[in-house]
Amino acid sequence: MNAQLCSQFRIGLLFLLLALLQACQTPVAEAPENLIPEAKMAQILTEIHLAEARVTKLNRISQDSNTLIYKHLEKQIFRKYQVDTAAYSKSYTYYSSDPEQLAEIYKKVTEELERRKKTTDTSSVKKSKLPTRLKNLTK
Repeated sequence: MNAQLCSQFRIGLLFLLLALLQACQTPVAEAPENLIPEAKMAQILTEIHLAEARVTKLNRISQDSNTLIYKHLEKQIFRKYQVDTAAYSKSYTYYSSDPEQLAEIYKKVTEELERRKKTTDTSSVKKSKLPTRLKNLTK
């Protein structure tokens, strides 16, 4: 009888463990109806990260000033891509629920940022080839 009770206890414990594991899994998010396509999301995220960098570079004393400037830049980005805050937020939440998909989007963001950096680097190289007397005029 003890062996049977021990076996039932183990089976019950196994079911409890499986139920707990099932409960801990994050449910697959359902795509919102106004989901921003991956390519467009990558463009928006690129612009948002550039805006964050600009605000950080400003090095304002007041955190409130930084927040106001960032919010203004963010509105401009959303206006440029014809997206509202809710659609962006829901899309970001959806893409975040699938790490592989989000990684794919951020791969595009990284590639675009690298491309822009190379463009900036080559334009600064062109500036450095100016004669010294002209370099001083641009400062």
